Parts: sequence; C-alpha cells; structure tokens
Amino acid sequence: MKFGVLKRKKFWWWFVSITIFTPILLFGILLLIVYFNQDAIIQNEINKMNKHHSGKIIVGDTHLAPFENFPFISIKVDDVRILESKDDDAAVILDVEDIYVGFNIWDIVKGDYDIQSLVVENGFFNIIMHEDGTTNLENALATSEEASDEEPPNVHLKEIELRDLDIHQYNESTKMDIELYVNNALGGFETVDGEINTHVDMNFVLNVFDDGDTTYIHDKEFEVHTDLQVSETGNVIIQPSKIRMEHGDFDVEGFIDVPNEMMIDLSITGTKPNFDMLISFAPHDLIPVLERYNNAGDIFFEAFIQGPTENGQMPYISVDFGAKEAFLENTIKEKIIDEVAFEGHFSNGAEKNMKTMEFSLKGMHAKLESGEFNGSVFVKNFEEPDVQMELDADFDLEFLADFFELDNIQDIHGAIELHMRFHDIIDLDNPGKALEDLNQSYYSEL
Repeated sequence: MKFGVLKRKKFWWWFVSITIFTPILLFGILLLIVYFNQDAIIQNEINKMNKHHSGKIIVGDTHLAPFENFPFISIKVDDVRILESKDDDAAVILDVEDIYVGFNIWDIVKGDYDIQSLVVENGFFNIIMHEDGTTNLENALATSEEASDEEPPNVHLKEIELRDLDIHQYNESTKMDIELYVNNALGGFETVDGEINTHVDMNFVLNVFDDGDTTYIHDKEFEVHTDLQVSETGNVIIQPSKIRMEHGDFDVEGFIDVPNEMMIDLSITGTKPNFDMLISFAPHDLIPVLERYNNAGDIFFEAFIQGPTENGQMPYISVDFGAKEAFLENTIKEKIIDEVAFEGHFSNGAEKNMKTMEFSLKGMHAKLESGEFNGSVFVKNFEEPDVQMELDADFDLEFLADFFELDNIQDIHGAIELHMRFHDIIDLDNPGKALEDLNQSYYSEL
C-alpha cells in the first residue's frame, strides 16, 4: 500500500509540473525572446511604415510591458511622433508620450509581427484640413513612390484604447477648430466578410473655436457608446447608439458615405421626463444655475442631419424639440412655474447657411403663482435677423424676484401686465437702430 501511495504522489507531482510549471517556463522563455528583440521588432515595423507611407514616424526608447494589454504581449514605445511628410520642417500630426503596441506572442515566435492592439496615452493628435481639400493625415498615409508596388505592413487591430488624448480638427479655409479632449476611449474590432464591425465606448469634452475665439460650444461633456459597421468601400453604418451630453441622453443612428463627399444621414432623438436633455444644450456656465430647479415634464428632441461634409461643406440640419405638462420649482423659495409648454424648431435652411437659418418657439405657455405667460418667437436670416415676437404676460414682481433668487433686488412689489407685438429686421452691427427707427412694426402695452 505504501508503495502504491508513493507512486500516486509521484504521478500527481509529475502531472502538476507538466500542466502548470511547463507553460509558465515556456511563457518566460517567450518573454525573454521578445525582450531581447523588442528594439528590432519595433524598428522593423517603423521602417516598413516609413518606407510604405509618405509621412514619417519617429520613436524614442522601447520597453517590454507584458501585462499592459493582456492577452497581447505589449511593447511600450516612448515619445512617438508622426509627421505629415519626411521633410525636415514637416508639421507634426501626432505627438504622444506612450504607445503600447500589442502582438500575439505566437506570431512573434513565427516571425510575424502583426500589430493586434494599441494603447495611446498623453499627447495630441492634430488633423488639419488644407485649403486644397486634402488633410495632413491623408498626405501622411499616402503611398510613397519607393513603395508603390509593395504590400503594406500588417496592422490588423483588434483593440485600440486612447487615454488623455487632445484631438483637434482644424479647417484652414473656415478657421474652425473642433477639439475633442478624450479622457478614455476603447474600441474593439472584428472583420466579417471584408466588413469591419467595431464597438466604441468613449468619454470626451467638446470645444469649438472660431478663428481662435471660444464659441457657444465649449466644455461640453460627452459619453458615447456606439457600434459601427465599415464596408470595404469605406461606408460607415452607425447602429442604434447612445450618446450622453452633460445629463441629456440621446439615441443616434444613420450612416456616413465616406467615398461620396463624406455624405452623412443621421437621426438623433431623445425623450425624458425632465428638462435635463434641453438643459444639456445650454451654455456651460448656465447649466449649474438651471440645475438648481426641480423640474419634470414630457420633453422630446428630434434632429436630422443630412448632406455632404467634405471640404468644409455644411449638411442640412433640422431640429424639433418641446415640452408639455412640465413644471419648474424653486424648492428653497417654495415657488413653482406650472403648466409649462412650448414647441421649438431650428433649421439651417435650403442653402444651409446663416442667411437661410430659421428658429422658432411657438405655443409658449406657463402658469405662474399669480398670472400666466404666453408667447411666440420666430427668427429667420441670421445674417440680418428678421424677428417676429408676440408676448402676453401677467405676473407678480415679488414672485419673479423670489423664483429667480434676485437677491440684489429688495422690497419689490406689484403686478405687471404686458402685451407686445414686435416685428423688425435687426442690424447686428447697429442693434440699437431697431429701437430708434421702429422701421417695421412695434406695439407694446404695459
């Protein structure tokens, strides 16, 4: 019996050694192979890319990071820069502190350095749309003359992650700069019958600058969860996806016809039992003020974006939004505006520019503690705004001062009854001219 027990112990020790320690030893040997060849692996891929493309990639030191992007074996590359061309004064497209390049360890053993994953950290990515219609990225990725007949290097990304990356898209013609500061973005890729299916989860902050000046869109926080299908021809189908802007939740779907002037066809919809969705469109500094009020109601938002976007073209935009059976409550002052309702519409019109833009708010209604508010506004031609407004209001001054917490106004009492009809064309260079000339029609009874 003792001899049989001893044989069984030896068997289990042999079994454990084979099944556990041997793979660990093998994995360690493979890591050593990668460690001693990491510089050659990275430099070999960089040389192939530099030879195949017109742009230039410059890298710093390399380090083995085996568990950074498991199950892929990653090599950390410091100080990565991508230039638009190989000229000495070429503009920088990408400049990041760290990139983790992931390989399948068995591919490396076979001498196949196919890039499987990328993690990009800390830096900037500048996409510039030149006045001739090209982009700096397009120029950098163009096939160089010396490699026109060669196969491109293997890059079959299954996963890419971005961390703390400042992405800019600048249009030299319009001087418009769109900035995405990506806190974190993770994408997974799968190729099926020549099509690429990808899922993207991303958090970023959006800013839009016009010729260096801050616009209405700044410091807008976004969270995106989307599934994309990219065809062999470059068409992108956006499956039903979720976007959160500030505290507003939206559903998005449509497609982008990349070969055909970047033609887009998107629908963006949202419904919510409070004003969070509409508050998300407010200027960033105003949002904390609006969020102080308790609110609820039947709120909806529908937008359609259609048309080409290549070379700075503006697509057609149509937006409808509104509310009914809503209320706003100042819980500190115990004041409420009830029965809030309105219907809004915005469009950039047939010519898709400032001249054909239109905005309207109709059916505006609100019941105050004492009195009520009714009105409508219609604005067309944002170059020379043609404004029509009707307003009928009956309200208590003390109620408004309490509701909006106008603490700098003391001891205000009385009631106001206001009836206004206004129609004028506003000269934006001389906005006071409308009140001076009253050159269209103006009626007010207070």
